[in-house]
Amino acid sequence: MKNITTFAILTALVFSIGASASAQTLKQKDETAKARYQTAKSQYTREVGFYKTARQNFINARQNFQRLKNADNKKSLEDAARNYLEKAVSTLTKRLESVKNWVANRRALPEAERQAIVAEIDQDINWLNERLTAIQTASPDKIKEEAKVVREYWKVHRVRVKRIIGEIWSARIGYIITKAEGFSVKVSAKIDELKAAGKDTAQLEAWLADFDQKLSLAKEKYESAKTKFQEIHGEPGSSQATELTQAHTLFNQGHQFIKEANQYIRDAHAQLVNIVKEMKRIVGEAPTSTTN
Repeated sequence: MKNITTFAILTALVFSIGASASAQTLKQKDETAKARYQTAKSQYTREVGFYKTARQNFINARQNFQRLKNADNKKSLEDAARNYLEKAVSTLTKRLESVKNWVANRRALPEAERQAIVAEIDQDINWLNERLTAIQTASPDKIKEEAKVVREYWKVHRVRVKRIIGEIWSARIGYIITKAEGFSVKVSAKIDELKAAGKDTAQLEAWLADFDQKLSLAKEKYESAKTKFQEIHGEPGSSQATELTQAHTLFNQGHQFIKEANQYIRDAHAQLVNIVKEMKRIVGEAPTSTTN
């Protein structure tokens, strides 16, 4: 998002576009969204701590039961197993809420896609809430079955989250590229104005050509990343283990393309700074005086 903000600021410098009330409103919304995400993330982090404690308590209870195998130890093991599973489900729910807050406020993602992802996450949250109720009322003999159901869900969930994160990364890069391409058109028109006014624009034209080339390379990497992320299905296949491995590979490949696209954007940004400085210098030149 830093690159997006920089493009907006530099565009304002070149074309004298003042800050508007709508821009301030967007900034306030961004701050509110960021606060909500940080709250959800903190809740998830805290829940992870509870989960780890419950997991260790379960391990200890299981070891005690294996060692002594009496009624008291069995009851302790059953209680620990139920608590462990409850905390696992609660942690997954908090993780999804954190991802949901992150997704819901990504303006770079088209509204329809954003709402579709949020709806998908809501379905998962509702499913987990139902499972939590089932776990809390399940008999000791049913806890193992509930644990298996949750484990199978987690395998699919990990794949789905990778796809969602990849989609958000792609959308953000695409948003930056689109904004930069629009800026290039405006710069080209401004250069034509300066040239018509008799200004030397050779350096500006060279920098703009390099800017456009870097954007083109960034767009190629963006398209490659988007393709990789779209190949992550996020639904259970014939082999969940194989699908998870494939998802991990595709995600890493897509991530590498994103990093390369981002580097081209950074390089383009460097030329953008040069363009802005040169335009300000040319526009600020004192008119040439003539003497009789």
